[in-house]
Amino acid sequence: METTTVQKVEIQEFPERTLAHITLIGPYKGDTELFGRLFTKALDWIQSQGLATNPEMETITVYHDSEMVPVDQQRISVGYTVPESHTPTDEIKMMTLPKGRYLVGSFEILPAEYETAWLEMFDFIKEERLNIAEGPMYESYKNDPTQHPEGKHIVDICLALKN
Repeated sequence: METTTVQKVEIQEFPERTLAHITLIGPYKGDTELFGRLFTKALDWIQSQGLATNPEMETITVYHDSEMVPVDQQRISVGYTVPESHTPTDEIKMMTLPKGRYLVGSFEILPAEYETAWLEMFDFIKEERLNIAEGPMYESYKNDPTQHPEGKHIVDICLALKN
């Protein structure tokens, strides 16, 4: 198993947030071009709404299903946090990321290391005997990897915890 560069793992309180997103059903694992297309499409909408300059906007991928769900039925939602007053369209939907306690692992990784980073998070949960809530599991991206000298992604993996 590859080793990732975990910066830190901590529990954080998050407020409720609204995610403007596109949902995909089907294979996605390791398909960086697919993620690029989805983020571009969502960003086009964000820009058309005049929201791209919001300094608090987060870039997020929500993973709805576990590995137990067949790959062709797994769902992800890719998008950006926005003020709650925006209206969905045929393609861009709105989702609420609930407030609460989240386990947050901060990583600096290459695209091929995402799976290892997630496995490290689940190992941490087992070791610390934490309980995952029914809430969302997602990645919050902190940089543009094309601007990183090593092409690395700076990302927080966030898992909702039971109170």
